[in-house]
Parts: sequence; structure tokens; C-alpha cells
Amino acid sequence: MKIVCINGNIRTMDEQRTVAEAIAMEDGLITKIGSMADVKGELETADRVIDLAGKTMLPGFFDGHMHLLSYGYSQSMAYLDDCTGIEDLVSNVRNHIDARNIPEGSWVEGRGWNETYYPEGRMPNRHDLDRISEDHMIALGRSCSYICVVNTKTLKELGYYDNPPVAEVGSVELGEDGHPTGVFVGEATHLIYSRIPTLGVAGTKEAVLAACREYVTAGITSVDTDDFELTRAGTFREILQAYFEMDAAGELPLRVRLMLYLPTRELLDDFLTLGHKSGDGSPFFRIGSFKLIGDGSLGTRQAALFEPYADDHSEMGEINQSQEALSALMRRAFEGGLDLVGDGMGDRGIYMLLKAYEPLVRENPGKDLRFCIDHSQITTEGLIEEYSRLGVVGGCELVFVASDIDIVEQRVGVHRASLSYNWKRFYDEDVIVTAGSDSPVEHFNPIDGIHAAVNRLNWDGQPEGGWIPEQKLSVDEAVRAFTIGSAYAAREEDVKGTLEVGKYADAVVLSEDIFTVDPAKINEAKAVMTFVDGKVAYEA
Repeated sequence: MKIVCINGNIRTMDEQRTVAEAIAMEDGLITKIGSMADVKGELETADRVIDLAGKTMLPGFFDGHMHLLSYGYSQSMAYLDDCTGIEDLVSNVRNHIDARNIPEGSWVEGRGWNETYYPEGRMPNRHDLDRISEDHMIALGRSCSYICVVNTKTLKELGYYDNPPVAEVGSVELGEDGHPTGVFVGEATHLIYSRIPTLGVAGTKEAVLAACREYVTAGITSVDTDDFELTRAGTFREILQAYFEMDAAGELPLRVRLMLYLPTRELLDDFLTLGHKSGDGSPFFRIGSFKLIGDGSLGTRQAALFEPYADDHSEMGEINQSQEALSALMRRAFEGGLDLVGDGMGDRGIYMLLKAYEPLVRENPGKDLRFCIDHSQITTEGLIEEYSRLGVVGGCELVFVASDIDIVEQRVGVHRASLSYNWKRFYDEDVIVTAGSDSPVEHFNPIDGIHAAVNRLNWDGQPEGGWIPEQKLSVDEAVRAFTIGSAYAAREEDVKGTLEVGKYADAVVLSEDIFTVDPAKINEAKAVMTFVDGKVAYEA
């Protein structure tokens, strides 16, 4: 298949920031790029010639941190993102049950609730969910995926009502009556999710492919996805099997690099028996980095901090394992041939990951390690400099700044907030930045993340002038994070991230040139065409 695109504003994102007029793609690769004259000889043999009519083409977006399987699976759940309060949530889930005619005794799942602005001023609990149904087993996940709430029937069916489980990590909230309130926090959520019937290989394939078909509509051509975390899918072996089978059958609509969330020594050792190393695989499916989650979310006050939360002095967040355990798991994975990534939200969570990486960096001078910390939110003095010193890649979910502006100063105080979500400082310290959405926590559209990083406004367009405006990114910096930055983090910059001859023919065409449009209107730009492997994967 040979496609030639002409009359375009083709921003290659190469080192010279070359802007071309035309590009030729054949057999999955870029074969020529330059002026109209440069590609003139390709037109006669092209299977399709596409006139871009001046529209902007960019390298395909690479979402460096998201949950492909969870997003696909979430499409079968009650959608709770837009609920305005607990009463709205109750009504929404009732309607979901009725619309799908879900039989009594079955599981009902939902995700996306966020109590921060609910008029009730609290999280939902089992009593609220009991008003939805006492005949279904209900489990509803918070938007951050770090908390779930269940109804009384679920607690009783699982044996937790009269015998509340004690979580080694995370917590099970108890009421004054000694029974669980229905709220499960952190790793304790797996006490619920592990009891839900699994998708298996077939169901995993269905969910992944459903998600991929939506992602390409936003110009996403590659993803770095954490799918092992979805215990409702099945074992990590089943998830791997699903991907290997989809890859062998040529079914994946975009390129997938699979993070390896294996939070115990037993799971990690089991995986290592398979012999897979980071980078193994094909152009469409590769084994990615070993992943650990250092701490929890800021919204739930579970992001681990060195000092107490400004709005709750009794709380400093929660770490998921000790420094010794974290470092030992990271070392074992590294020695097993795996790249490393960790989720660090709070300053203490980030610091612990840096301390886990530091001895490995010291023991391997000159080695191209590319360890990464995703989220990188509460970055107090000196932390970003440590990324630079150790060569750690900064994983920044750029869109989070739009969602968290309204709570960050409340949670950590004005001073710590001023040092947080400091995306510009990463560039100033010469840290390579990879951008992700953390979908389904946030919407997957990279344009949302670019708009948020450039403008630093909440979803209502406030505050005027942007929050901590000196930390605004340029459009170039934000786009780099979603293209060559993510490619670098994945060790794939030789084949992805820029539009250059010999690289994969993965590209997105936008309705607007986001480099020249009014920055306040960046979020109005849409993907109108997506190319994956030199083929049109999406066309508006």
C-alpha cells in the first residue's frame, strides 16, 4: 500500500523542526518527505493520493501512560464522571441497571465518581448504594481508580460484612457499628475486584480492541498501557496471551507497549520464568517496563507526602510498600532484563522511587537506563533536579493540571502547590518528558493534555492568565512530550516520534494548526485523519 499526502503543513518534529509539504508512505514506512517537487515522482505509482488542503500533519500521538484494557472494560459500566452528587449517582446506576436489564444477583459496576464537589460533602457508602438495589452486587470505582464503594449485599456475599478483612496495604473503612461502610481504599480495592468474574482471554481481546478503535479517532497511534492492574480481566498470563494472539492475527489497530504491573515478588518471579525482556515483541506489540505504584492519588489524600496535608493534618498519604521492598522489587526486575517505571504522585512517593533507582544508576555508569517516574505531581525543591541527575524520564500526565487546579492548594498549601505540576521545570532541567492521559482516569484525547499544559486553566477556563503561568509549556514542548518524548521513554525513538524517512508511517492530521491558533482554542482542534503503519486507520 502506497499513500502520498500533498499540500500539507507537515510538522515533522525533527531536530530542525522541518515543515514539509508532502509525504510518501509505503509498506508501513515513510519513504519520502519534503516539498511537492520532492515527492512528484511518487504520485504516479501511489495507490491513493490525499490532498491535505493545508491541514496540519503531526507524528502520531504516543500516549505514554494509560490503561487500554480498563478503558475498554469501562465502556460496559455505569458512567459516573458527570454525576453532580450522590443522588445523581444513585439515579444514574439505577438507570444503567434498567437500560441493560441486568438480572438480580449479578454484578453491577460503575466508575468515575468524584465526591470533591458533591453537595453532600462526602463519599458514597453502602447505604447509598443499597438505595440503588439490594438485589445486585454493586461496585463503583472513584475517578482516580484508587477507591471503590460497594453495597451491603456485596459485603455479605463476599463474607466481609460480619468479618471485615484487614488489608496489608490500603484500608477497609469501618462504621461505628463495626461493619464496613463499603469504602475500600488503595490496594484493598482488589479484595473486591478479585472476586468479580474475570473477562478471560476472549473478553480481554474484546475490551482492548474496543478501546483501540476509539483511541485512533484522537490521532493516537501508540500507547504504553498498564493492563495487568485490571484483576477483573484475569491473570497476567491471560492478558499476555490475549495480546500475543491479537498481534499474531494482525488485529491491533495501534501499537501497544505493555507495562508490567507485578506488585509482589511471587508475581514478578513467575513472569520472569517466561523469559520476556523489555523490548521483546513485534512492531505492534512489545513487552514494556516493570511497573510499581508508589503511592495513591492527591484527591483522596493518599498521595504520600513528607509533611501533613494542609486540609487534614492527620493525613500524610500512603505508601504501597516499604523502601526496602520497593527497591528490592525494582532491582530484581532490572536484573531480569526489564526497564523500570513507577507511579509517584506525592513528594514522598516520588522520592522513594528515586532512591530505588539511585543505586542502580550508580552501579551502571554510562548505561542507557531510561528509568521513568509517571505522574510526577507534587515535586518539591530538589526532586526535579534529581530526575536530571539520575537521567530519569519525567512522566507527566499533562491533562491533570486542568482537573487538579481546584484542589491542589487546598490539599498541600500555597507553597507546595507552587512547586507542583511544574512541567516547565522538567524541560528547564533537561529532563526528557513523556506525556500520558492515564485514561480512563482522564479522557484520552492528547489535545486536552496539550491545551492544559499550554494554558494551565481548569475546565471552566480559570484562573485568568493561567495557574502558575511561568510553568506553561510551549505548544512545541507539549507536542514533543506526546511524540518523541514518549518514543524515547519506550526506546523507540529510532522508529517513532518524528516524521522522517525510514520511520513508521504513523501520523495524525488535525483540523487546526495548534502551533499558530489562539492558545485558548487549541482544544477545538480535532483529529480528522489517523495513519497507522502507512494505512488510514481513521478518517472523519
